[in-house]
Amino acid sequence: MEVSVNGDIRDDRRELCVLDVADDPYTPATHYRLSENGDRIVYISIDAGVYDEDDYCFPPVLLDLLPRLPSGDWNRGHITRTEERPEPHFAWTTSADLPGIAPMWHSRQVEFSRLEICTKVMPNVAEAFHPELGDVIAKYARFEWEVAPYQSETEVYHWLHGHNMGPNFLGHLTEGGRVIGFLLQKLSGRHACFQDLARCEDVLRKLHSLDILHGDVNRHNFLVDEEQVVLIDFETSVRSQDDGEKTKELQSLKKELLDDSG
Repeated sequence: MEVSVNGDIRDDRRELCVLDVADDPYTPATHYRLSENGDRIVYISIDAGVYDEDDYCFPPVLLDLLPRLPSGDWNRGHITRTEERPEPHFAWTTSADLPGIAPMWHSRQVEFSRLEICTKVMPNVAEAFHPELGDVIAKYARFEWEVAPYQSETEVYHWLHGHNMGPNFLGHLTEGGRVIGFLLQKLSGRHACFQDLARCEDVLRKLHSLDILHGDVNRHNFLVDEEQVVLIDFETSVRSQDDGEKTKELQSLKKELLDDSG
């Protein structure tokens, strides 16, 4: 189970909203990213079996079942129940030094709370609105085990800066000061098809001229309009001076553009 959902509940003068939900890849627990009063963000994990299975991914019910959030300066907490205490309760809370993306290379930083999330494209990718930047694409790590891929992609956008091969990098996305992702220019266009082969080859050769392998040249990672073809989604991109690997990636493009499976 991995879902991304929204819901809110008012508890006294506190408003809670579930921003993201994901199963722990290492333990039988479910993790929640919640905002409190629209700004403070906390992370809560809940052991399996504490609630009915359906309640874990339905925020309006789950938030009503949660024990009262403890007071104090904390950002991570864990809910469980035991034979001695059969009711759901917080086993612990802590003020954790959560991992973030570093170093920052762009001058702009945007706090997550200033974004209006409009549409989730994927669990970690959203169409969003920022009062000064307008419509943007937000890509971010919801939970700490997701930081590493966005660390790598942030670096790739630094390599690409000024070369006009992908969407413009608009700034780092922060949460309480730490960097959790980035904002990109929202581009229009369609995904590539076989008729776009020559234009896609051109932009891929330009990427290779910077000694960068894209790593996933499927048709959905090219955006095409009348004026340009750009690459997107650089999560698997790496530096490489290996001409053989560049040729291999370029030769794979024809097959990828013929594949309609996604």
